[in-house]
Amino acid sequence: MNARPAIVRALAAGAITIAAAAIGGANGSRATTAPGVVSVSTLVITDHAVMIRVRRHTWASVVHYPRGAEVRYDVSNRGRRAYSLDILGSVTGRLAPGRGTTMLVSWTHRGRFVFRALPNGARIVVWVA
Repeated sequence: MNARPAIVRALAAGAITIAAAAIGGANGSRATTAPGVVSVSTLVITDHAVMIRVRRHTWASVVHYPRGAEVRYDVSNRGRRAYSLDILGSVTGRLAPGRGTTMLVSWTHRGRFVFRALPNGARIVVWVA
């Protein structure tokens, strides 16, 4: 008669272990970005290109972000004309040559986005995965 309660306890312990592993696996999924973290990038508009600094000495006109990334761009106009840049509703306004501003962009949707400095300026491509 003592064997039966031991089997029941072993089965109960096994069920608890399986349930704990399932719950741990559900919570162990990786988040797309850390919430509340704002990255800072330098964005330069020239007459021929819109470039974002991706590393210390590396510039790109095509950049990749994870979904949910929040980026504050330090924008400067190094062109000879005044430009404006609108990225997902965050607008620099009209920037005269040599002027700068900041803009905050939240990359919440996946896909490929193309933005152009206006009027008739260069473009930048952003991929959000």
